[in-house]
Amino acid sequence: MTTIPFNRNIVFSVMLAIIAVAIIYRITPPYVSGVFDLVISKNRITITDIHQPRDIEMTKTVKVDRIDLADKSRFRHPKLGDIGYAGDFWVDINAPFTVKKAGDYVFYLGSDDGFIFSIDGQQLCEWTHDRPLTVNACQIRLMEGEHKFKLVYFQGYGNAGLTMGYSYGNNGVQYIAGENSRYISF
Repeated sequence: MTTIPFNRNIVFSVMLAIIAVAIIYRITPPYVSGVFDLVISKNRITITDIHQPRDIEMTKTVKVDRIDLADKSRFRHPKLGDIGYAGDFWVDINAPFTVKKAGDYVFYLGSDDGFIFSIDGQQLCEWTHDRPLTVNACQIRLMEGEHKFKLVYFQGYGNAGLTMGYSYGNNGVQYIAGENSRYISF
């Protein structure tokens, strides 16, 4: 039977390897598959209404896998962390989706603060001013095939959040936008 000698050089080499792996893990940025492009624009002045004119200071685009951005009462992705600004910013999302089964759909828009939601150019619902995180149900009949939604959101001050879900008819099963189902794919 052959035994491996156990000395300080082996221990030191193993410790260096563990430290190297930990450093690489720590410096590797988080990643999610980019299903939605969020155009996030910092406004120069306070935003109090979804219809007010914009006065953009800077803009960035962030790719996210789902619209579930209300973590810890912040505009925050569970994996990517904070992706907005401290306050007074707009988010614009224009995204295609495919309806696999024609019928009545309900889209659930949760926002803290305001939003406008449209599908194929038809506005379904909006909330124009500040509010705590609240969900609106927006109904529409959709045919099979390609569609496009537009979601405009603003964050004024304080807590923030944006969520979007959907369900088919009255079956009671809700999916998060970005989550494919037998009804819709993104």
